[in-house]
Amino acid sequence: MYNEWNSFHERNGYSRDDIVNELKKNDSTVISYPDRGPWGDSSYRGNCSGWIQAFLIWKYQVKKMAELFSGSGTGYDVAKDMGIDYIGADLNPNPVRPNILTLDAIYDEVPDEFRNADFIFQHPAYSSLIGINWAGKAYEDVTGELAKKDLGNMPWTEFIKTLNFIIMKYYTAIAPGAKMGILMGDIRRKGVFRSMICDIVKPGRLEQVIIKEQHNCVSNGTFYSHKNFVPIVHEYIMILKKCAPYMIDFVFPSKYERDVRDSKSATWKDVTYAVLCKIGRPASLEEIYQELESCQKSKANPHWKEKIRQVLQHMQQKGLTINIDRGIWSLTSY
Repeated sequence: MYNEWNSFHERNGYSRDDIVNELKKNDSTVISYPDRGPWGDSSYRGNCSGWIQAFLIWKYQVKKMAELFSGSGTGYDVAKDMGIDYIGADLNPNPVRPNILTLDAIYDEVPDEFRNADFIFQHPAYSSLIGINWAGKAYEDVTGELAKKDLGNMPWTEFIKTLNFIIMKYYTAIAPGAKMGILMGDIRRKGVFRSMICDIVKPGRLEQVIIKEQHNCVSNGTFYSHKNFVPIVHEYIMILKKCAPYMIDFVFPSKYERDVRDSKSATWKDVTYAVLCKIGRPASLEEIYQELESCQKSKANPHWKEKIRQVLQHMQQKGLTINIDRGIWSLTSY
C-alpha cells in the first residue's frame, strides 16, 4: 500500500476522503499502521506515522492543529492533505516545512498562533534512554546550546520534569474546549522499566487513552534467550480536554516512600514478615527485636516483644515461618 499511495501522493496529494477510508479500518482504541505514509521526512529517527495525526484530526473533527516537536514535517503534510489549518513549532533553527516556528518550548512564550488551535499534538522525545537526539544530528548545533534544550538528551527525571512543565504551559494557553493529544511510550533499559503514562502530568479531563501498535522497531528482530519480561510493542496516545477558562485542574504523579515499620496501615504480621525478609536468613529473637524496638508500633505497645512472638507462632501455623531452634526463627522459603 505504501509505495502505491506514496507515488499517488507525490503526483496529486491525498484527498481527505481517501485518507478517511483508510482510517475507518482502525476505528477503535487500538490502532495499527505498519507504514508511516508518505508524509514528513523519514530520515528523522523516532518520528511517528502520519496516520496517527490523520486519525486524530478525523476522530476529533479538528479545524486547526498545533504541533510541538514537529521536526520531520509530518504534521504539516498530513494537515495539508486533510484540508485543515496547521501551525507547528520545533527547536530546529531551519524548519523543514512552512508554518513551523523555531521555538524553545521550555523558555519561549507560547506562540499566539497556538492559542486558537482546537487540537495540540505532541510526540516528545523519550529522554536520553533511547539514544535518539536531534540537536547536532538532525540539524546543526554549532554552539551546543540547543542540545541542552533537546528532550532527547535529558536523563529520565529531568526529562519528565521538563516535559510536564511544557505540557502544563501549553494546556494553560489553549482555549476551553480544545484538546491535547500526547503520543508517548514505555521504556525498558538495563532491567529498569519506565512508563511515561504513569509519570506524566494529566491536566484537564482525560478523554481517551488510545493504544498504538509499534512497527519496524530495532528490537523487533532481537531474540532474548533468557527473556523474563513482556516485549514492548505499543505506545499510548493520551487525549486531554480543557474544560474551563480559569481553572487549571490536573493530576500530578507523586512517589512516596514510608518504612513499613512506621506505617499505620501495616499489621504486626506485615512488619514481622518484612524483618525476616530483610535479615534474609534464620534470625534470633534478639535480632528481630533490634529491628523493631525503635519503630512506632513498638513504642505504642508496651508488650511488643510478646506480640512479635505471638505473630511468629501464628505464621508458623500458616506455614510461613519455622522455629528451627530455641529463639531462632526463619521463613519457610529460605
